[in-house]
Amino acid sequence: MTFYQALLNEVDEMRERLSARYARHLVCRPGCSSCCRHNLTVFEAEAEAIRAALHELPPDARERISLQASEVRGREQRGEPVSCPILVDDRCAIYHSRPVICRTQGLPLLYVAEDGQQEVDFCPLNFTAPNAVDDLEEAHLVPLDALNQKLVKVNIEHCSHNALTPSAGARSSMSTIILSR
Repeated sequence: MTFYQALLNEVDEMRERLSARYARHLVCRPGCSSCCRHNLTVFEAEAEAIRAALHELPPDARERISLQASEVRGREQRGEPVSCPILVDDRCAIYHSRPVICRTQGLPLLYVAEDGQQEVDFCPLNFTAPNAVDDLEEAHLVPLDALNQKLVKVNIEHCSHNALTPSAGARSSMSTIILSR
């Protein structure tokens, strides 16, 4: 098992645990792609997994995703809002291989803001009932900063193992990954 796959397993276990705990507050479901409406970038370890998953898709799906990636690339270059080019009919075409950020979407995320204060963030469609945020407990949040540190370490290991030179924080957009296959 790769370091990246081990991290994905850890994230999936956390996601399952938190999804069960907060089920009554989460509206996330198949077909909801609200969180897929931004310019997503990923590290090389994630990009490799995405390329492999795309390769496994049927040719017609790969062609549709490539066309969408071309459209997204143009919109990115013009500074316009974009959707993930891997969405097909509002569903992730590579759901089983989606990157870490996608696996944690919707869940309550704990992070340190620019002012040094801890903050909690989650999809605005979730936790909408009165006093819903009162159910949030620090021990039951996604520790985003720690998770991102693990991902950086995994990416460095991946690059080292594959004789790649990891640029500090180098990330690729989904359209770049798709169009450079």
